[in-house]
Amino acid sequence: MHTFVSIVKSLGEVVAIGIVLGAGLPILFGVGIRFWSLETVGADGSVARRNPVYQAVAYICFAIVLAAIVAGILYVAKDFISHTFDVQLFGAKPPKK
Repeated sequence: MHTFVSIVKSLGEVVAIGIVLGAGLPILFGVGIRFWSLETVGADGSVARRNPVYQAVAYICFAIVLAAIVAGILYVAKDFISHTFDVQLFGAKPPKK
């Protein structure tokens, strides 16, 4: 029974991370695009300019997505970076000398 609980727990963690990264980042990017496109419209129907608060929210969304992408690339390449540049990222094994 302990093995079954352990497998279900591990599967739940993988599914949660998959949902967050697989659907969460594109949704966050879409929210950023939505806030980026919001404009202030005057009473006569003319477009005035973008709201700075909406632009700030869009920039924050884009920054989070960009940070997740960079962290993912660094995580995948951690052994290469550790071996080539002698820098340990995300618990990479130090190079053997």
